Amino acid sequence: MSLPIPSGTYGIDTMHTQLGFSVTHLGISVVRGTFDHFSGSLTVGDTLEDTSLAIEADMASINSGNPMRDEHMHGADFLDVANHPQMVFQSTSISESGSGYALTGNLTIKGVTLPVTFETTYNGSQVFPMDQSTHFGFSAGTTISRSAFGVSYGVPLVTDEVVLQLEAQFIKPAPAG
Repeated sequence: MSLPIPSGTYGIDTMHTQLGFSVTHLGISVVRGTFDHFSGSLTVGDTLEDTSLAIEADMASINSGNPMRDEHMHGADFLDVANHPQMVFQSTSISESGSGYALTGNLTIKGVTLPVTFETTYNGSQVFPMDQSTHFGFSAGTTISRSAFGVSYGVPLVTDEVVLQLEAQFIKPAPAG
């Protein structure tokens, strides 16, 4: 089986993609945030085994809606951005799972690399009327243990479990003409 899109390499549409996270604070409220600067590409092969995804996020671009909290997360207590400026995901396999896909790969945060699996759905495709390029949409999510990546400050006041969510559009350029 393959993804329901043509073979090729697709760039990520950063204007219409969001890489986000959420944690629970004090067990009573959810704090959400995004990584505002990231890049990525989707390479679609003839089969799922020949398909891969790579995403890199600039850790200094974390945005929780509170600049003081964001600055604290940049430091050694949390992400140690000065020494670990990137979060990287590189897929190792994609397989069918229920009505979607299991996207498995290696996630690196703060110098620690661990395998994770994102439950992923294909949301369809549309031609973008502004430039006639075709966009392909996906939603992917997983829950990780931040302490497994060496980010244990504040547990249990802030949950160890972090939900990572990717709402992505990948672009097939319009035909030259």
